[in-house]
Amino acid sequence: MSTAGDSGNSTANGTRRRALLTGAIAGLAGAATVAGAAPASAAGTSGPDWLNVKDYGAVGDGSTDDTAAVQSAISAASAAGGGTVYFPVGNYLVTPSGGSPALAVTGRGVRLVGASSKAATLVKGGNGILLRMSGPGSDPTGATHLSYCSVENLGLNGNGKSGLLLELYYNNNSYFRDVFMSSNNDLCIDAVEFWDSRFYNLVIESCTGTPGSTTQPNIWLRNSAATSGWGYSPDSVNQLHFIGCRLENFGTGALWITQGPAGSDNPNGIYLTDCKFETSNMQGGPHLKVDASCTHVYATNIYAYAGAFAPGYSTAQNIISWAAMNGALENVLIANGSTATINSGVDLYSGPGSTAVVRNVVGHYTTKPTGTHLYYESSSTGDFQVENCYGSSGGQSSGTVPTKNQPSAPLRLVAGPVSDASFTHTPVDGTLAVDTVDKRLYVRVGGAWLWSALNS
Repeated sequence: MSTAGDSGNSTANGTRRRALLTGAIAGLAGAATVAGAAPASAAGTSGPDWLNVKDYGAVGDGSTDDTAAVQSAISAASAAGGGTVYFPVGNYLVTPSGGSPALAVTGRGVRLVGASSKAATLVKGGNGILLRMSGPGSDPTGATHLSYCSVENLGLNGNGKSGLLLELYYNNNSYFRDVFMSSNNDLCIDAVEFWDSRFYNLVIESCTGTPGSTTQPNIWLRNSAATSGWGYSPDSVNQLHFIGCRLENFGTGALWITQGPAGSDNPNGIYLTDCKFETSNMQGGPHLKVDASCTHVYATNIYAYAGAFAPGYSTAQNIISWAAMNGALENVLIANGSTATINSGVDLYSGPGSTAVVRNVVGHYTTKPTGTHLYYESSSTGDFQVENCYGSSGGQSSGTVPTKNQPSAPLRLVAGPVSDASFTHTPVDGTLAVDTVDKRLYVRVGGAWLWSALNS
């Protein structure tokens, strides 16, 4: 790594990194920013689309306050109509002030890109929001939203302070890839009226709510964060994907999806896959919470581990609270260790006209739940389709076990005696079918079809 005085080497290395990151060597060669160039020239609308924060005066030594320098680079990209703000290896101390975030992206098409998520890090220098990527206000048309922005290969360190790491209000069509968040004593990501965006390989470690809090998950997707003013929205969060994300050592939940304190719309079209939620620092609140306002939420291939409590806490928790309408929770492993951290593996609710679909949700319990693997809420009025769900120890289900269930798949109907020829492929033993002419129920046993007459 070059020293602060090696400006020539630093520039050359920066050019090579830019070429590798964008795959456009020829295009970037003409747009390379010379070290020491006046920031004013880079801020013009016809300036380069690659802005190295060190060219704007950032030091990245973890002690010098780089707020103004980094914001200058971001503002230049915003003013230019978009561009890449690049963070070489370093720790960039940025400080919120007077209720304002440390940094704010205000223009569309701005990318914040680091040398890697562990090598280039924004460090919060005080309480407050580290990075705001929000539009000016609620706009259900999306016309004034901040959009087409991204954060990539960059770390966001809360430095033990309170306040968000990333605010995403009134935003759409943004993405976040290979981002590492750590050491924040608050929510990390808060999203309101946030649409059509993607998270890939997001990692959040050692971030939790303030002492005594049980309502500061790592990520909160909600229609509104306030009843009026900033953070209020009459619209919804929707069409968001979380792919291969890892959230660890949280205290007050990993990911929650709720309506929020105001509004009447439904969070919808949210997809979680191949994600890990693991902690041994529990204060309260479920790892994954999806409330009854949500529709079309699908979670699959999820690992949820509840190892131990934070000091001073001992109340067992429901690990997943699932109340989504017209969605599904599938292929989930819930586990714990030698501490009784789990009340119920899944707390289930099914709303009017809906079917709660829960498949292959297995509890691997070293210590059995203080409740049961599944708990059915008594206020449920919808149907349930629960398949292959069980815990390795303790009770399997409790609460108001549903009297209504989604119908099973229909049996094969055959006009006459049933045989292997009634199927395209030879069925396995135990297959059922119905003879609709003679009113008989057939079952295949030992390769032969046995039948019993049906009541007329």
